[in-house]
Amino acid sequence: MLEKHTSAWSRTVALLDTAGARKIADEATRIAQRRPAKTIWNDHAALMVSVIELPTPRTATVSWCDPLSGYYGHQTWRVALAKQRGECVLSGKSIKPGDFIYRPATCQPPPGNAGAMIIASELVPCVTPSQS
Repeated sequence: MLEKHTSAWSRTVALLDTAGARKIADEATRIAQRRPAKTIWNDHAALMVSVIELPTPRTATVSWCDPLSGYYGHQTWRVALAKQRGECVLSGKSIKPGDFIYRPATCQPPPGNAGAMIIASELVPCVTPSQS
């Protein structure tokens, strides 16, 4: 009887092939890299975005929670120039190419919110001529 269970266990362990697991992980990475960069975030009713801090003038720490694109509790976003039209995930304001924005820092594989943008004016207080 013990031999029967040992044989079944051995077959189960053999099915847990590391090469097969690596193949699945590689395919998941390829799929993530093909993910479209532009997403209409205002369609995500459950999206919650908040800025935690501005550790440097060029970075922001953002908390992102969305059941479709994932949860990133302390995600680093960096200043960049917008390359395409979009919408600020904080204010809903339109973003056009060339606008200063914050976006998630690049990494591999890209995060689920890789195409999200926050217009920089939402995070940096505007200085009026009378204040300078």
